[in-house]
Amino acid sequence: MNKRFYAIALLVILVLLMAACKKSGASTGSAPRTPFIGGTAGVTINFEKDSPPPEVTDDESFAFNAIVRLKNDGEHTVNKNDMRINMVGFDPADFGKDFIDMKDVQPQDDLLAKRRDSEGNLIEGTTTFATFPRSGDSFIPKKFSGNLEFTFRADTCYNYMTEANTKLCILRDMINIRDDSICRPSGTGTSGRPIYSSSGPVQITNFRQSVIGRDKISFSFDIVLSGNVDIFWSRDKRTPSSGFDAACPRDPRLRREIENNVGIEITEIAGDPIITDLRCGGLESDSVGTVKLVNGKRTITCTADLLQDRLDLEKAVGILLTYNVLDNKETKVLIKHLASTNP
Repeated sequence: MNKRFYAIALLVILVLLMAACKKSGASTGSAPRTPFIGGTAGVTINFEKDSPPPEVTDDESFAFNAIVRLKNDGEHTVNKNDMRINMVGFDPADFGKDFIDMKDVQPQDDLLAKRRDSEGNLIEGTTTFATFPRSGDSFIPKKFSGNLEFTFRADTCYNYMTEANTKLCILRDMINIRDDSICRPSGTGTSGRPIYSSSGPVQITNFRQSVIGRDKISFSFDIVLSGNVDIFWSRDKRTPSSGFDAACPRDPRLRREIENNVGIEITEIAGDPIITDLRCGGLESDSVGTVKLVNGKRTITCTADLLQDRLDLEKAVGILLTYNVLDNKETKVLIKHLASTNP
């Protein structure tokens, strides 16, 4: 009886201790097993409260700024030099400014990505600000003939990346699959395999693998635009990691040319000894290229010849997407006309 009582008491104490650890945010030793937090967010754009104010008067006594708040809710760090913000929707001369005061403003700080620490605790991405006019002073509305409402819209162009990884199932004999095989490549049809994608407006989903020969496999995946944004990428950027050119063009011809484009690079298996030949449809080279999404989606299919002298294994595959994002946030400002008091 006493032994049973002590066993129950010990169990209750352990449960209480675990609950206390979770409540206090302390680690219980369960580090994350997935590589990314996931999601479809990139940089979130908002206006600071009352910047600009919802309404002002036109008696030249009310000066104000427009302050854009930027938060990185995704998993790719954005250097402040890789972001440009334009304020559009009104003639700056109506507020005592020039167009130069409205163009190519950069945030105050780099926007570090959202991430987990080694114990799985979430660390939020950076929040920073961009202030208009860029000259550092204020907007002062001129005198109008009556009340007028103006749109203040912050058009924000920035570079972003999405990373994903998964594993290929490679067996010594891809045709005759043993019951105790470490993985199942599926010899008929296709086989969905887990894929993990970092948070960003463009996602990599639906990874499939199929067997097309004793020493040959095929795999495919979907690139999907998940965010309500416009994306651009120039084919002149041959590799996603080759650098950034903040290009969200307004010229109609250039816009049609690079809109909905995404730079793509297959990593980790390109050049690996076990993959003797890799070919991916639609890419300029075996593992690198630029593709255009149609209706927000594009499927990439690759074939791979395998080293004949091999053992059973799972081979990591990395996929890197690079693109420029054009997003915006707008608000309205009512300019209230004050009638002249002169007789």
